Amino acid sequence: MAFKDGVKGKGGMPDTFRMQDHHPRKLRIALLHGLIFGSFSEDVPPIEAYLGEEISSRIERVLSGRTPAVLGRFTQVLPNNWKLYMENVKDPYHASILHLFFTTFELNTLSQDGAIIVDDSGGHHVSYSAIDREAQKDLEYAKQQIRSESEYKLADPSLLQGFDEYHDGVTLQIVSVFPTFVLQQIQNAIAVRQIVPRAIDKTDVNWTYIGFTDDTPEKRLTRIKQGNLVGPAGYISMEDGCVGGFVQLGIAGASGQEAVLEMGGSQAQSSESRVTEASVRGFWKAYRSNMGL
Repeated sequence: MAFKDGVKGKGGMPDTFRMQDHHPRKLRIALLHGLIFGSFSEDVPPIEAYLGEEISSRIERVLSGRTPAVLGRFTQVLPNNWKLYMENVKDPYHASILHLFFTTFELNTLSQDGAIIVDDSGGHHVSYSAIDREAQKDLEYAKQQIRSESEYKLADPSLLQGFDEYHDGVTLQIVSVFPTFVLQQIQNAIAVRQIVPRAIDKTDVNWTYIGFTDDTPEKRLTRIKQGNLVGPAGYISMEDGCVGGFVQLGIAGASGQEAVLEMGGSQAQSSESRVTEASVRGFWKAYRSNMGL
C-alpha cells in the first residue's frame, strides 16, 4: 500500500490499520472436468449443486476422463445485447430455419431423435440430437415450405466425415450454464464459448476450440476441419453473428411494442420435442430471479 506509513513520520494510515483486514474481492474457483468456473458470490452453492445432476452429466459426457488440449482461440464481436445471443443458443428450432447448411447436409433437423433438458432454475439447458444415417431425406420441411434445401455441394466431403466419439448416437449437443457459458459438441468439433457483455448493443464471444491430448493425428485433423462449421465465418453459425444485430435494430425501432409467442407452450420444462422455446423461457425465469424482478 503506497505511503501506508506516511513520510518522515507524518501522514499515512492510523496505527489501527491492519493489512490483513483489507484485500481485493476473492474469486471462488471450482474445477469440473478440466473447466474452471469462478464467482464473486459468497452465496452461490458448490458447482455440482449449482448445475444439478442432469447438466453435470452432460458436461461429463463430453470431457470426463480426458485431458483437454487447446486447438485455437478467437473472439467474435456481436452487434447486439448479450441476452439475445443466449436466446439464440437456447433456441433449438431456429437452426433448422436460419442455418441452411444444417438442413442441406442433414446435420440437424427437428425430425431427428433428440430432446431439450431444462434444469429447475431454468437457467441451464441442454439441447441434443442424433443423425439417423439410414433415414431417407426428410420431407417434413418441404411440406411446410421451410428453407431447408439448396443445390450446394461440398468440394471436400471429408469435412463431415467424423468418428464415433461417444458411442451414444448423439451428434450435436449444446450445453448452456447460466449466465454466460456454453459447451458445444457438433460432430467432433468441441468448443467452449464465453459470452462477455460489453455494452447494451455489443457482446464479445470468446471461443476456445479443444481436442484431447490422446487424440491421434487423424482425429486432431478432423476436429480442426470441423471447426470450420462454427464461429464468425462458420458454415453453420455465420448467420448467428448477424441475426442478433437485426433483432437489436428491430427492438430499437419498436421499443414501445411487445409480443408473446408461446412456442411449445408457456412453461420452462424439459421436453422431448425441440419445437419449443422452453429453454428460452427458462433463461428469463433465471434472469428475473437473479435480478429480483
